[in-house]
Amino acid sequence: MPSEKEYIVTVKKGVNWEEVHNELTTNTAGSETIPDRIVDVVNLRNNNTRNTHYALTDEESAALRNDSRIAAVIDPTTRKFKKIAFQEGNFNKTYTATGEQQNWGMLRHLSTTNNYGTSTGDPGGTYDYVLDGTGVDIVVMDTGIQADHPEWQDANSVSRLQQIDWYSASGVAGSQNANHYRDYDGHGTHVTGTVAGKTFGWAKNARIYNIKLNELAGPGDTGTGIPATDVLDVLLGWHNNKAGSRPTVANASFGLFNVLNTNVSPNTIDDGNGNTATITGGSYRGVPHALTTRADLLSKGLCDGQSLGGGNYLYCAYDAATDADLDQLVDAGVICAVASGNTNQKIDVFGGVDYDNYLTLSADIFGDGSFRWYYNRGGSPGFGTNPGFLVGALSNVSYSSTLDRKASFSCGGPGVNIYTAGEAVHSAMSSTYDSSAYRSIYLPQSYYLNNSFKQAKVAGTSMASPQVAGMAACLLQAHLTWTPGQVMNWFQNKAQDKMYASGLDNDYSNTYSIWGGTQRVAYFPLKGQNTFNYTAS
Repeated sequence: MPSEKEYIVTVKKGVNWEEVHNELTTNTAGSETIPDRIVDVVNLRNNNTRNTHYALTDEESAALRNDSRIAAVIDPTTRKFKKIAFQEGNFNKTYTATGEQQNWGMLRHLSTTNNYGTSTGDPGGTYDYVLDGTGVDIVVMDTGIQADHPEWQDANSVSRLQQIDWYSASGVAGSQNANHYRDYDGHGTHVTGTVAGKTFGWAKNARIYNIKLNELAGPGDTGTGIPATDVLDVLLGWHNNKAGSRPTVANASFGLFNVLNTNVSPNTIDDGNGNTATITGGSYRGVPHALTTRADLLSKGLCDGQSLGGGNYLYCAYDAATDADLDQLVDAGVICAVASGNTNQKIDVFGGVDYDNYLTLSADIFGDGSFRWYYNRGGSPGFGTNPGFLVGALSNVSYSSTLDRKASFSCGGPGVNIYTAGEAVHSAMSSTYDSSAYRSIYLPQSYYLNNSFKQAKVAGTSMASPQVAGMAACLLQAHLTWTPGQVMNWFQNKAQDKMYASGLDNDYSNTYSIWGGTQRVAYFPLKGQNTFNYTAS
């Protein structure tokens, strides 16, 4: 018998998972898609009714993909996650990273206009608030957290960080590392500070929870996190066990990526795990083509990508199993904010003119049997039809005296449904940051309230997504029972159109274009010092 290996089997939304599972684990004869044997279960994932891991041969996985109930059958070794952020060199939105600095997003998103004009200096004014996320739980899935940073303290200097064992709290089988609550990269600490820091963040009195991904742990921290396949499961189990006692907001500033190599012709695609395929052609807006190089494909919606140097470019990658995990969180009532990516790609929506653009590949490096890369579907985790925030970054340099603009690195397009401050964002930083991730002249500085700790300015959609998560937590304080759909509708209705749009959906070389997307700059009107009794209009 051919050798078996682990595959993630994803059932379509609304399909009876148990029916499929029983067929796979029973000696079923006569089916064209289900193996005629008892299939071994590799990972049951008890809280997850969309994704289960089985031991299948390549032939069995190919047959199972033809089952009308199955959304995807994926080899998990092809999935590579990466944090969505980079350190940038221009720290002039609020001057430098030293001394007293604030998160400029907290001032910008209280305004209906571009209150900075064309200046990168402080326009004046204060961040006035009474909503601070009281009664709300915030979960940051990232590189970890520096547990003792003062930014997690409440008004009485008591830490709001809840250091729980995620496996025991969720009912998922597994063991959490004793060093789970530390951050040897710095990214997770910075993101958490923007969501819920007492100085830099929005939800200054929310409870803070942190899940470290094994795949994102910094140098010297390998194995101290939770595997990516467990992360959304433990979050879902823990949330369900709360039985609605407190709302949950989750932030994911990471995603799956591919690397395009332009040093050979035809160009090649690497899935991030060393599996490589040659581009053999593709299809653009329904018309097949034989183009095989980035230079030619830039006119076919590929966009720039993020340069890694040496002729290599990073691009977001889509994965149905990861998106199915996120779908279940939203279905359970979790408010989710996800970074759209720093690869300057157009992300289209289902049915959009660029949604089905793809490149054909010489090998099945994504493990889904398609031999295709759909490059305008964005990265995973992401959203299908479920309500969740896919967040783009605003530049710290405005387009005009009245309009903001998309940061040149940020993804855009119809799939990106809101934009927030994402460049030169100031927040907390881990004292054990990964120095190789930061330019030497822009390293983290002493935290101005206590020089035993660190602060830093960082750029990326990773920095934009937690702005929305923090604002959503403040909104939920006033509306504790609101669903993800209600929260999403409120933010989309309040958003302002004060950002640049070219009016074109195919000017792919314009790094500031939003490629036919909506000009939604987040606006949070629940400001001031009065207690709110607010209802949506």
